[in-house]
Amino acid sequence: MVGQFLELSIAARPLQTSFEFYRALGFTSVPVSDSLPDPYLVMFDGHVAIGLHDREQDGAWLTFVRPGLQDYVHALRRLSVDMMFAHLTDDEFNRVGFTDPTGQAITLLEARTFPPGDWNRQNVSACGEFLEYSLPTESLATSREFWQSLGFTTQEAGTAPHEWERLVGHGLTIGLHETRFRPGLTYRAPHLEARVAYLAAKAYDYETCLAPNDPRGPGSAFLTGIIRSRALGRFSNGTPLPGGGSGDRGLTDPLARMTANWN
Repeated sequence: MVGQFLELSIAARPLQTSFEFYRALGFTSVPVSDSLPDPYLVMFDGHVAIGLHDREQDGAWLTFVRPGLQDYVHALRRLSVDMMFAHLTDDEFNRVGFTDPTGQAITLLEARTFPPGDWNRQNVSACGEFLEYSLPTESLATSREFWQSLGFTTQEAGTAPHEWERLVGHGLTIGLHETRFRPGLTYRAPHLEARVAYLAAKAYDYETCLAPNDPRGPGSAFLTGIIRSRALGRFSNGTPLPGGGSGDRGLTDPLARMTANWN
């Protein structure tokens, strides 16, 4: 078994830019240890921890904690996995890396590198509720067999809009999809229109860096209206329009005004 899921590890250079990006999505930082050789940060949204690592790395890695790693590697090799690296001497922090049949990188660490994250339920998670880590595959059967060999079990499956299967285990949900797309985190997000507008305002705020009293309209001023809005607003050929009159002008009003300010 691969142990307990720890984080989705990604390369992040510079760290500060990635930190600001995930903080804008509602993630909060978690204190980390100095076990790993590269500088890193960890962000947590109440569901998933994302490790931001200042290092060279291809794609995102699924990272698990597996005590007794030196002994477990023998079982891994019997599965004929494609090993990326193995650091297993007594004088170093033990970690190994390998890939699944689709090329998804998986890493195992001998111990946690940060404590479990705390989450304040009053925080706003812009992404919604974590659903799965979605993986494309050319063969659902091959990928299923691989993940089941690591201790995952099938939770549900379907055929629309393509063949797919969801497996759970070790603190993580994996979604296997027999189609092509880029692997990544998938969330279930009610009120999607409001979330898209919220993210647009956060991006606007980050890019413009306008002061709270700036007459051009700082992002924080638009965020307040978006959070309070209960209406979609007005469109013209798919383009958001400013609202008219008083009361709730809808989500399109701040989107239109941000676009006008940006232009």
